[in-house]
Amino acid sequence: MVCYSLCMMAQSTLSFQRVVKAGLLGIIFAVIVTLFMFILGGPSRRVAQISVPALPQAADAGVKGFSFVQSKDGLVDWKIQAKQAQVFDSDAKAVLNDVQVTLMGPDGVTMTVAGDDGTINTLSKDFVISKKSGDLVLVLNSGYTIYTSSFTWDNQKHRIWTDAPITIKGPSLEVTGQGLDAFLTTQEMRVRRNVRVGIH
Repeated sequence: MVCYSLCMMAQSTLSFQRVVKAGLLGIIFAVIVTLFMFILGGPSRRVAQISVPALPQAADAGVKGFSFVQSKDGLVDWKIQAKQAQVFDSDAKAVLNDVQVTLMGPDGVTMTVAGDDGTINTLSKDFVISKKSGDLVLVLNSGYTIYTSSFTWDNQKHRIWTDAPITIKGPSLEVTGQGLDAFLTTQEMRVRRNVRVGIH
């Protein structure tokens, strides 16, 4: 009787251990399957998607005392200087602060202007100069002064142009209008539209 009871107890213990192991294996299997389905569901099921605005591209270099000089036939054609600049090599541009531009001609300085902000394309050599408030003052050696909020320099055509309102003041006249094309080589200026002329 004792032997039989011990044998029955041993068999009962073994059966209980098998049940426990089977139960644990089942739980582990269920957890693994759940995790697997969770992963397959993708991030859209785990975290709500939100749109994050792209951060501004970091400059490749920051420069204090920036200077860019364009020469032609061994002579300085124009130069642009800024107190600070951020250079973006991949975009071939420099973003400028506190800008001074000097355009040169055969007879020396043709035009000078100072602005708050600017951008120069280091490949095409085109640049844009603007003022945060008020007007830029473009002083020409011909005796004329151009007032406008911003302008673009077209290096290939040696042309200054803007779509902004402009005022041109000279020794005996004042011209106002919208938009301007000024060719420094020929000293020719064309106001695009809404032209008004006052004679002193």
